[in-house]
Amino acid sequence: MKDFLGSVEFNKNGDLLISSSYLTFQDWSGSYVVIDKQELAKVESNTLLSKFESFKKVKSGVCAARWLTNDSFLIGTDCGKLELVKWNKNFDSLMSKEEHDGLVTCIDRKFDSETAVSGSSDCRIKIWDLNEALSVKTFRGHDFPITSVSLNPLDTNCLISTSEDGKAVFWDMRKSKPGFNLKHGLNSYPTCSAWSTNDSNSIVLGFVNGHVGVFDIRNMSLGIVHRVHERQIRQVKLNNLKLISTASDDCTSKVCQFPSPDDKALQLIYCFKHDDYVTDLDWNPDDELGYVTCSWDGTFKNHKINLKVSNGI
Repeated sequence: MKDFLGSVEFNKNGDLLISSSYLTFQDWSGSYVVIDKQELAKVESNTLLSKFESFKKVKSGVCAARWLTNDSFLIGTDCGKLELVKWNKNFDSLMSKEEHDGLVTCIDRKFDSETAVSGSSDCRIKIWDLNEALSVKTFRGHDFPITSVSLNPLDTNCLISTSEDGKAVFWDMRKSKPGFNLKHGLNSYPTCSAWSTNDSNSIVLGFVNGHVGVFDIRNMSLGIVHRVHERQIRQVKLNNLKLISTASDDCTSKVCQFPSPDDKALQLIYCFKHDDYVTDLDWNPDDELGYVTCSWDGTFKNHKINLKVSNGI
């Protein structure tokens, strides 16, 4: 059976977490697998997840999966559940809470901490204390499903959420109400978001119409917006070299350089085409010019960027 790969992420050690979902009759089932760093160097990218010894099948569709520590991770399911899983032979469940009224569309967390954030198609955002195994706050600032939640890596009290209602909202998690709407100015809704790892005021938003916007949250009107893809952008991530990688429903992943103050557009430097939607990606912690993508074509692909050569642009 074909794997519809939905999420992929490295932990700090370079081990790779991959999740997938597939339709069985009228119900979605899911699975996940952890490929350790040594095994990852030997496997083919089109290997079915079920072929790995660490393969785990679950009864619900897995919508998102993110590492919490180097040996535990969070999964969000289509039944509204957030689960904390221990990476061991049995994939022991450390927490399982079904507190959303719709599928969990996105997860973020402070790595090596007890704090996590989830967003859902129920239009709500939940802040989690994983040590207490419960959600401690619920934010209601959107009118349509949440498409992304992103914690600021330089100040994890700050959070950005995006939604199909067209809004990007800045939150201070110590308060009960959103701080302000980030007025991106596009007649489109943002589907994904990421903070700069170098500047606590810089964000990148990906949009359903294929645009990428780079903004300073102190003055959103000065943002640079560029049409990078032909269809919806599913994921956007930045690395320490100020490279922006994107995954899209146009079946491509692209990389562009973070703009300088004088730039008026994003410079595309790399492109790779899968055979189906590209659903997620992550930068390799051991190689700042390397990243991985996953796709509904059933494959995951490792990429290496050559800054001296434009590839496919």
